[in-house]
Amino acid sequence: MKKVMSILLLITGFIVFTGCGDSATEIVGTLAVVQDIAIDTLASRGDTIVITWTAMDTTLVDGYYLWTRQYIDGAWTLAAICDENAGSHIANKSAFYSVMAFKGTNSSSAPGISTNTKTESLEDIRQMFQLQPVGFIVDLEGDSLISGDPVSPVFAQQFVVAMDLTGGRYIYPGTAHSDIWPGGAGTKVSSRGGFVAPSPDDSINWRDSISYGGNFFLSLDNNYYCMIRGTNTLPDTVSMSDTLVLRTQVQPIRGVRVFNEVL
Repeated sequence: MKKVMSILLLITGFIVFTGCGDSATEIVGTLAVVQDIAIDTLASRGDTIVITWTAMDTTLVDGYYLWTRQYIDGAWTLAAICDENAGSHIANKSAFYSVMAFKGTNSSSAPGISTNTKTESLEDIRQMFQLQPVGFIVDLEGDSLISGDPVSPVFAQQFVVAMDLTGGRYIYPGTAHSDIWPGGAGTKVSSRGGFVAPSPDDSINWRDSISYGGNFFLSLDNNYYCMIRGTNTLPDTVSMSDTLVLRTQVQPIRGVRVFNEVL
């Protein structure tokens, strides 16, 4: 009965707090601000993000509001109501997270310092394309893409941009055509839309090849994920060459597959 009453008080309090909105910034309470909010990088996987924080005295709080928002500024949206000092959120893109404690209709005086799953951007690469295949490696230490010749057995490409027999331009995973591109890494490519890469066992959306142009996902062999936008300049009518322009974001949490909405 006590737990039921607490839930009823919570619902009533939440309605009172939010009124016409649902932002944590609209709530004015007197409880302490929640501390040490962090992403649990070991428990978070795929699109399921686990957030933890320092527990408060159970005699002082009934539970916690877990909030989320897409950008560093803006309105917070309620993601979960938690009994303990941990909560999870199934995300459709990268996000910021904060937490407030509650006791009945009272709450923390402000949201705690936020944490996030935002990606890291690599330096854009501009690579001349003269109809010959070009391999690329994601250099996490150098914060850039490295281009090279996939024909070389010592160049461990993670994806290749190449023309097919019909003249179409395609992206291939690292181990594609290992007879002519022998050094490739065991990666996967997908052109599925949205901001969440396919799950590792998705046999439909991870493909043997995808058309070049627009956003695509890259699954690395170390269980990190990238989202890359591939465009190109207008071709030179004399040399028949143009320039590939690749903009990359890397999700720094191993096994997490969510990305920023804006590349």
